[in-house]
Amino acid sequence: MASKKQTASKGSGKSTGKGAVVEKGPAGRKDAGKGDSKGGLSKSSAPASRKGRAVQVKQPKPWGLIFTFAGVGVVALGLIGAAVYVVWDRSQPPEGVTDFYGEYANYSEITEALQDGDVKEEDLENPWVVQQTHIDGEDPMAVPEYSITPPAGGDHLSQWQNCTGSVYDAPIMDGNAVHSLEHGAVWLTYDPALVDGDGIDQLATKVESRDFSLMSPYPEQGVAVSVQAWGVQYQTDDINDPKIDEFMDFYIQNADNAAEPGAQCANGLTTTTADQQMPTG
Repeated sequence: MASKKQTASKGSGKSTGKGAVVEKGPAGRKDAGKGDSKGGLSKSSAPASRKGRAVQVKQPKPWGLIFTFAGVGVVALGLIGAAVYVVWDRSQPPEGVTDFYGEYANYSEITEALQDGDVKEEDLENPWVVQQTHIDGEDPMAVPEYSITPPAGGDHLSQWQNCTGSVYDAPIMDGNAVHSLEHGAVWLTYDPALVDGDGIDQLATKVESRDFSLMSPYPEQGVAVSVQAWGVQYQTDDINDPKIDEFMDFYIQNADNAAEPGAQCANGLTTTTADQQMPTG
């Protein structure tokens, strides 16, 4: 016969083996220590996931900075594009220039064709573009003759005209000026019957202090302004024609068009026909 102590243990739950009794809830769930005196959940029984949860605040995008950097990028691309265009544009000769190289682009190309035997000098449309003899070498009084005026190349005199941004107030010898063209200079000429004093001063500003350039009057030229480099020429009746500056920018010391690259413009002849009392030629 069971004792009273054993009967009480069987009716109330399982023994822990240490004298403590674990009570079972209605669904067999272990509820010991999980409820308060009224059967509710205690504060300590709240889900752990709700404790210390970080609250994320969505930050607005910095549209001001984004638009600023985008604008800077567009401007930078525009500047790069403009620089590329300027470089490309300066690689092209100005429109309206008359060149005397025929099917060849410049002096370098035509002389290379001659050296390779692709063409003979006598077959050239304007053979004078490759003729560079100093005709006064044997005859000091020799005067070269030219097929165009002002001349833009050909045989010439042994002295070059000073072309360090030099502005002459009287005509100079064609043969000396052509020697300057051979060195890579640009020669600006004007017809004094068509350009007045203010116009002359305006043209002079394009040449003054600009190395490898020179300017002089050319009576009976028949056009207000003519600019010459070796083998090329541009003429206009408008002293404000922007092509004058474009021509000078492109052809002064143009490596492909200098018949004698590396030669200097200083230490040349500085006298005019008025000083020498000699005819032009």
